[in-house]
Parts: sequence; structure tokens; C-alpha cells
Amino acid sequence: MLNSSKEGTEKRSNKRLWRKVGEGEGDGRRWQTKLWTKAMAAMDGALLFGNRLELNFSKYPNITPAPDTREYAGSSLNRFNNNAAKNYKYCCSPTKMIHLSSLPQDITEDEILTHLEEHGTIMNTKLFEVNGKRQALVMFENEEQATEALVCKHASTIDRSTIRISFSQLQSI
Repeated sequence: MLNSSKEGTEKRSNKRLWRKVGEGEGDGRRWQTKLWTKAMAAMDGALLFGNRLELNFSKYPNITPAPDTREYAGSSLNRFNNNAAKNYKYCCSPTKMIHLSSLPQDITEDEILTHLEEHGTIMNTKLFEVNGKRQALVMFENEEQATEALVCKHASTIDRSTIRISFSQLQSI
């Protein structure tokens, strides 16, 4: 959906965005690299399923993914594919609190508890609405439980809604 004109500008027709060709290209890549580095630093040493994660950049140019690998590169569920500079500020180390979005409008706290309780002790929940969309905060007993819930339940469905889960920087509800 990109068209070049004689003036050296580029139009993204679906967003009506004009800019010079090549402008910001390096900035986008720089922000992606910063985001990947920040995400790796945030997750390095985190506990998941009773094991401590150790993250490093691979020395190999290509890696064959495991059969159960989920690929989010082109998915709307990938929180970090668009506007890396904006997403950079939301990237944080694992916390006890997770943020759920894309929830069904009629969801209850009991349904959220049922969906997540297998991953640990839920200390508190809060349902709220932002711009007419249902969201929730869920606080687990510890970071490992919240990390397990995020890993296992991100992109799962509740009442035909595919939910999104991320760590929250909030400390309490």
C-alpha cells in the first residue's frame, strides 16, 4: 500500500500518512534494537516453570523453531511490531501484575479467575473500561506465576475474544 510520487514522498493510503522516502527508517530499526535489548534484559533471570531464564543473542544466523513455537511477527497480537518508540516505554521486567485487554464486554471477574487460576494464587483483580473496551488487571502472588499466566494465556480465547496479556508497571490495584 505504499506509493512513491515524483517529489520523493511516500503515502501509506490506509493511514493517510505522508513522509519523505527513507525518513525514519534508521530510527525504526534503532528503536527495534533498543526494544529487543530491553526485553532481553527484562526477562534475563526471570523464573518460568521453576527454571531461571538465561537469555543471550545467538551466534547462529538462523535457528529452526520448535514445533510448538508461536510466531507473532505479522500478527496483530505482536505488541512490538508497530511504533517501537511508543512500545519501548511499556516494556518492563516481569511483575506480579498482568494487564488483560481485548476482553469480551460482558466478562466477569469470576470468568477471569477461572481462566487464570491454574497458574497461581490470584491476590486481586480489577475490571475496567478504556474507550469502551473492557480490560483487567490481575495481581498474582509472585512474578513467576504472573509470567506463567502471560506465557500460557496470551492469545487465548474467552467467549470468542482473543485476549492480549502484558506485564503491568502498576504495583497495586
